[in-house]
Amino acid sequence: MKNPWDDIALPSKDISARRVAHTHPLDLYWARDYTGNYLFIYEFASTDTPLPTSLPDLSGIRGVFLKVANNFDKNQFVLLLKDRSMWEIFLCLCNDLVQTTRQTQDSSSAIQALLQRLSHWQEFLKKIRPDILTEEAIMGLIGELLFIRNHLMPAFGAGQAVRFWQGPEGLPQDFNVNNSAIEVKCQTGATASTVRITSAQQLCPQLPEMYLFVVTLGKTTLDNKRAIKLPLLIAEIRDALQSTNSSYIDRFNDLLHEIGYVDSDRYLDFNYILSDQKIYQVTDGFPRICPENIHTGIEHLSYSIKLSECEPFRKCPDWMEV
Repeated sequence: MKNPWDDIALPSKDISARRVAHTHPLDLYWARDYTGNYLFIYEFASTDTPLPTSLPDLSGIRGVFLKVANNFDKNQFVLLLKDRSMWEIFLCLCNDLVQTTRQTQDSSSAIQALLQRLSHWQEFLKKIRPDILTEEAIMGLIGELLFIRNHLMPAFGAGQAVRFWQGPEGLPQDFNVNNSAIEVKCQTGATASTVRITSAQQLCPQLPEMYLFVVTLGKTTLDNKRAIKLPLLIAEIRDALQSTNSSYIDRFNDLLHEIGYVDSDRYLDFNYILSDQKIYQVTDGFPRICPENIHTGIEHLSYSIKLSECEPFRKCPDWMEV
């Protein structure tokens, strides 16, 4: 994960800046001030439209609207990172703003889009964890993203695929695809061939059909060219979303934040290969426990199922090929 501020020389006064991307419709800049602070700047023409008098309160980040010195026809929206050790999170936020404004053409809609995204980040930064996800959570996220990339995107397109992803929002199943609920589980080749079901609702949806998709990952070395790396998988899906409505990439990033994921090079230390994938239709006779089978005094049920007992139920939805 490259630090864009490293390429900007420290100025003797004021700031030094470098444009984020010449292909972006807005004038966005990485910048540093003379004390070395990291800045993100949006420069735009002055208009009669009044600027917001307040900004979302971002933990560790200060935001402000300014007039450009010696050019009162220009305004700047500036974000300043207070603690440079948090540059990865700040870069993730800035990249999110770059992505969400990529299809924006005028300053009024750009400012509105920026403020909307910063409001999302305000809530996320309040509960952010300083460490990366656990390896179990990393593998679980990889399993869900592989399902998006390998199956949902080819069948429905990137934007619709992200709309189907609902697990991070607290729903019992990971995906709701038309009239089907799909739960994704991930295991390693070194573990017993069982999967953990974490609630009575997880395999008993309200939708007409239910499927269990099981991904098996194997650990591999850093230099394996076939290795699945979480940051690269996420970048691939983000790239596919660039040509869609900006709301889809906003949703994708929001769901990652709900899980607790923030871009970091530390995730590159976890490397896997896809060993196997199977999908089962959960119907009558499938080894599961549903709410109607449980005494009302029982709460927080979880259980494991043997995948060998699920083999008679191997079947995929009509739109999916395995």
